[in-house]
Amino acid sequence: MDPMEIARIFTFEAAHRLDHHDGKCARLHGHGYRLELILSGHPRAPHPNDPQSGFLVDFGILDRLVRNDLLAGRLDHVLLNEALPELPYPSAEYLAAWIVGWCMRHLDGHRELGDARIARVRLWESDKAWAEATPADAIHLGFAPS
Repeated sequence: MDPMEIARIFTFEAAHRLDHHDGKCARLHGHGYRLELILSGHPRAPHPNDPQSGFLVDFGILDRLVRNDLLAGRLDHVLLNEALPELPYPSAEYLAAWIVGWCMRHLDGHRELGDARIARVRLWESDKAWAEATPADAIHLGFAPS
């Protein structure tokens, strides 16, 4: 059976400046980001003694992990240029790939998330612009665990 996908949407606020950009984005500015995490895997078989049965991922557990560890811990209300020194450039493309790498390190294989794995991330910088990254992108850009 092919894996299923689920998605959860999060929001956060952050600022950045794109130093190499030749337009207004070279100046310090902020975004209200919309983050879509898409996970894939197989739901657990229904069982009356397993409160996680029937789910690929319990959204409440995913919310707790992402909000506490990723958003509050790294991304929300920060200047990305300073808060993520491992990010070589704070563009939406690089940030989306960095987030995939974070998910690979912190969510994939997490005991509370079963066999769920990050499939891709879509990061909206505005209501008209987004970047999408996959584990292959995180590996290519050096954000995946080694």
